[in-house]
Amino acid sequence: MIRRNTLARSATATLALSTAAMLALTGCGVGAQSGGANGDTVAVEELPSRDDVDNPKQLSGLSTVAPLGDIEPVAESPEPQLPVSFSDATGTDVEVTDISRILALDLYGTLSRTVEGLGLTENIIGRTVSSNEPAIADRPVVTEGGHNLNVEAILELRPSVILVDDTVGPPEAIEQLRDAGITVAVLDPRRTADSLEDDITLVARALGVREQGTELGKRSREQMEQAQAEVADLAPQGDDRLRMAFLYIRGNGGVFFILGEGSGADNTISELGGIDVATENGIVDTVPANAESLAELNPEVILVMNDGLESTGGLEGLLARPGVAQTDAGKNQRIVALPDSEAASMGPQAGLSLVRFAKAVYTGEDV
Repeated sequence: MIRRNTLARSATATLALSTAAMLALTGCGVGAQSGGANGDTVAVEELPSRDDVDNPKQLSGLSTVAPLGDIEPVAESPEPQLPVSFSDATGTDVEVTDISRILALDLYGTLSRTVEGLGLTENIIGRTVSSNEPAIADRPVVTEGGHNLNVEAILELRPSVILVDDTVGPPEAIEQLRDAGITVAVLDPRRTADSLEDDITLVARALGVREQGTELGKRSREQMEQAQAEVADLAPQGDDRLRMAFLYIRGNGGVFFILGEGSGADNTISELGGIDVATENGIVDTVPANAESLAELNPEVILVMNDGLESTGGLEGLLARPGVAQTDAGKNQRIVALPDSEAASMGPQAGLSLVRFAKAVYTGEDV
């Protein structure tokens, strides 16, 4: 069985959660990437200690984190042990017999990075807009309106197996694909630092590459543990912790949201050692951002996504949004822009991303 909580986290539930804001990722294009294939290593970047940096509450200005680039695979073209049979997160019995043509589709790009890390990059035939890693940048996008599955585009690619989770849909599209005879597995990754290894092995078991999943999971866990230790030595403690809010913005229209508990942004802020002011104020999932809500939160640091910041006119455009300039973060222009596909993914490169995020937040440097 490849299920964790039966139907407790069904596709319908979380899709409803994020329809208003997170599906608005339709504006996320394929951005420039730094690094290349085999670009990550087991060791994470060393960070200074908190005694060696200026008080981060006194920092001002925009800091930007560039994308990591491709993940280093743990194997080259591994041989899967198939068939694999299991019951997925929706309670559906699934049998995977062929992984030659894979679609790994989720809101964050986490599933595609995991498949690449397992050594199966060449098997990936399409992607979501968030899967913007260089290795699969030439694959066609099979989502529309953000992360709605484009059934027609998917059928044209003739996938042998599709891996999704409850951040894409709608469920009716998944049923259409199954009715067309395609093997579709709905997985239920938790996307936390503690579940990182389990989330990776979940994908690996579904594809019949358990050994590679164990190796990638171990490497990713070790990277995260190293990152957590580095961040713990750098981040302020107790009442000195930075008060952070993660804002989702897109274009110059009404796509402007505060990301709260359960959005994934809360995990990012927690791992950074900050105080998530949205969660602190009872915000769950996503809520519209406005002058009143931002005044109540009054973050010292605002986190955004790179492409979202660019789409709204950069720092100047963000500060023009209602209420932003009136926050402590806005007054100091203390904005940290993170790569769209890494900001809240908690995928196999999460540890490597975390130290880079922390460096930008606590030193003010571009990374």
